Amino acid sequence: MKAYSLDLRQRIVAHVQNGGGKMEAARRFGVGCDTVYRYLRAEAAGTLAPKTSWGHWRKLDPEKLAEHVQAHADDTLVEMGKHFGVGKDCVGNALKKMGCTRKKKTPCTASGTNLIVGSSCASWNA
Repeated sequence: MKAYSLDLRQRIVAHVQNGGGKMEAARRFGVGCDTVYRYLRAEAAGTLAPKTSWGHWRKLDPEKLAEHVQAHADDTLVEMGKHFGVGKDCVGNALKKMGCTRKKKTPCTASGTNLIVGSSCASWNA
């Protein structure tokens, strides 16, 4: 979801400062009541402008993940998650966003090692 523009934020704050009600401002401008209160607090603090950054890799850098997969191709998602300090679902989602697929078998009973059934990712197969 994109942030509301600075112009809209200023109009909401101006409406309330000119005597309009907070609930009326929320209805008039089509925003939630909590949004109006948040904009008033932000105006008082001098930080009404929206954040410049939206959407990013939060904990897992895709380049570091690709390097790790190249170096440790036999690691499971759980092992990679422990290495980066995140859960296996986070690693799986990151690989999926990068367009990578990794299929692994469960550990073999005879050798105790993991076998890679298939692995494809443009960043480390290139």
